[in-house]
Amino acid sequence: MKKTTSLLSLLALTTISFAQSPRMVLFEEFTGENCPPCATTNPAIEPFLLQHQNVDMITLKWQAPIPSAPTSLTSLYKQNQAEIDARDSYYSISSAPSMRVDGQDPSIAFGAPSDHAAYIPDTQSSTFANASALTSPFTIAMSRSWDANYTNITVTGTLTASQAYSAIGALKFRLVMTEKYIHYNTAPGSNGEKDFVFVARKSFPDLANGTAMASSWTASQTQTFSIVCPVPSYIWDKTQVEFVGFIQDEGNQNVLQAGLAPWQPIANDAKANSVLGLQTVICASSLTPQAVILNNGNNAITSMTINPYLGTVAQTPIYFSGNIAAGATETITLNALTGLTSGAKTFSYNIVQINGGADNNTLNNTKKMSFNVISTYTPAPISQNYSSAIPAFPGTGWILSNVDGGAATSTWQRNTSANAFTATPTGCAKYNFYNNANVGDIDELFMPAVSLSGITDPMLTFDVAKANYPDGADLNDQLLVKVSTDCGANWTTLYAKDKTNLPTAPSTTVAFVPTVSQWRSESIDLVAYANAPEVLVKFVTINDYGNNLFMDNVNLKSALATGIKNQIVDFAEVSIFPNPAISETTIKIVTTNTTNNANVIITNNIGQVVYQNSKSLELGLNQITFDTKAFAAGLYNVTVISKDGSITKKLTVTN
Repeated sequence: MKKTTSLLSLLALTTISFAQSPRMVLFEEFTGENCPPCATTNPAIEPFLLQHQNVDMITLKWQAPIPSAPTSLTSLYKQNQAEIDARDSYYSISSAPSMRVDGQDPSIAFGAPSDHAAYIPDTQSSTFANASALTSPFTIAMSRSWDANYTNITVTGTLTASQAYSAIGALKFRLVMTEKYIHYNTAPGSNGEKDFVFVARKSFPDLANGTAMASSWTASQTQTFSIVCPVPSYIWDKTQVEFVGFIQDEGNQNVLQAGLAPWQPIANDAKANSVLGLQTVICASSLTPQAVILNNGNNAITSMTINPYLGTVAQTPIYFSGNIAAGATETITLNALTGLTSGAKTFSYNIVQINGGADNNTLNNTKKMSFNVISTYTPAPISQNYSSAIPAFPGTGWILSNVDGGAATSTWQRNTSANAFTATPTGCAKYNFYNNANVGDIDELFMPAVSLSGITDPMLTFDVAKANYPDGADLNDQLLVKVSTDCGANWTTLYAKDKTNLPTAPSTTVAFVPTVSQWRSESIDLVAYANAPEVLVKFVTINDYGNNLFMDNVNLKSALATGIKNQIVDFAEVSIFPNPAISETTIKIVTTNTTNNANVIITNNIGQVVYQNSKSLELGLNQITFDTKAFAAGLYNVTVISKDGSITKKLTVTN
C-alpha cells in the first residue's frame, strides 16, 4: 500500500494482572529505509512514542531490509545488518512497518487489528492499553558511565524478582545500545526518511545470548550485572546514545520487563550546527560564510579552532575565544572566500579543538554545504529535450537544488520511459512525487543563467505530463515556474499549477507514466523581461506524495521563433489528425472570422523548416492535408500564423 494505512477503532479487551510490579512495555518496530509506508507511518506514531518513552513504554526500532536493503553503506541497516537480520528472523518478520509488543504479535496477544506499527497509539487501537495493563514479576534498575576517553560506556544494574517466577524456556537479559535521534542530510534509503528515533545500534555482550538468567526465581531474588560497551565507530552522535535492557523468556518470546539508561551529555562537545551566508546560486566572486556552533556538552566553551575548506582546499583557520554556555549557540564569521569561479562548489568546516584540548565527541564536528557560482549568462535561446545525447543530468549549465538532500528517486531526474508526444522515448525530466514520502519537500531545477539582451519578445515553453493520486480530494502536488533578475535575491512566480489544473491524465493509484496523448504544451510570456541581461529561471516542485510529473522540450527564446506570439482569438479550434501520422495528416482549423489568412509552418525538433503553406480561410471548417512520408520519424512543431498571432501544436511522425 502506497499511502497511509487506514486505521480502525478496536474495543478494549480485559486483561488480568498476574504480578506485582508495574510493567514498562517494550515496543519493537521493524521499519525500513526503503519502505514508503514506513515513511508515512513513522511521523504519525512518533509523537505517541515520545510521550510514553521511559514513562510506561520503551521503543526499539530495527531498520529491516524491507522491501529491499538500502545500498548506502552508511544506512542504519548496513551498519548493524547481522543483528537486524537476526531479530527479523527471531520474530519471523516479513513486512514493514511491523511491530512486536513485549515480544508478542499484538494481533494475537493484545487485540490489534494486525501487527502493523500504526496500531500502537491508543487512538487507533487498544494495543498499548492492553499491554500496559499487565504487571511484571521483575524490576530492572540500570545506570551508565563513560570512561575517561569517551570510548566505552559501562552499564551496571540489578534485576529483582517481585514474586516467584519460573520461565518456560531460557531466561535472558538483553542490552541494546540505541541512538535517540539521528538526522541524515541525504536520505540513506529510497523512501526519503532522514530523521530516525530510538534506533537499535548494537547489543551487548551479543543479541542472541544476552546475559543468562536463572530459570526459577524466588520473591526478592536479585541478579547484578556490569557490561562494558565499546561505542561503535558508526555511531553518529555519542550524546544521543541510550541503553534499553529487557528480560525475555525464550520459551514464548515474552518480554517480562524493560528498562532504560538514558542519554548523558559529554564534558566538551562542540557541534557544527549549520552554515550561513550560502545559497543555491551566488553571482559574486567572493562570499563570507558563517559557522553556527552549538555547545552540546556540559562545560562552557571558551576557545575553539575551526578549519574551513573550499572543496578539498584548506582555508585559513579561525581561532575563537569567548564563552559559549552549555546548550547555547554562537555564530562565528569565517574568512572570506575569494576568487570564486563559475560552477558547482562545496564548502565545509571542521571543529578540531575546544578548550585547549580534544573534543570528546568528534562525530558532530563537521558541516558541509553545496552552492553554485554564476559568473556568465548564456545568450538566449536555450533548449533542452533530455535526449540520450545530453551530458549528465540535469545538463550543462543546469542546476539541481535538492534542498532536503533526498534520494535521487525523490527529486528531479532524467527518465527514459517517456518522451513528449512520441511513442519511442529517448528521455525526459521526471519528478517522482509517487515515491517521495517527504510531504512538503521542495526541489528546484534551474535553467542555465540566461541573457535576454536583444530579445524583445521572450517566451518560455515546455511540455508537461502529470496525474494525480486519488486519495480523498487528491494529493496536492504543485509545479511552479519562477524568474529572478537579481541572482535569486527575489523571485517572481509566473506559473503555478496544482491538483486542479496541472494533471494531463486521469488520477491513478499506480505510478504514472504518460502515453503519447497524455502530454500538454505550456507557454509563459516573458515580455516583462525583454532585453534583461541577467535572468534566472527555475522550475519548483512542492511534494504532497501524489503521482509522477514529467517534463520535456524546454525552450527559452523569442516568441516568434517559438511560434507562440498570441493565441489566435479568431480560431475556435486548431487540431491535427491522425496524430501520430504515418503517411499523411490533416490540420483542422475552425474560424469565426472570414477575413483571415493562415500560414502553416512545420519545423523539426532542431528548428529546421520542413513544410510551409499559405491558405485563405473560410468561415467555419478549413482543412489542410499534407504528405508526411518524406518526414523523418520524430516530433515536429506545427505553427499556424495569422495577422493576430500564432498557435503551435505538436505532431508526431512514426513512419
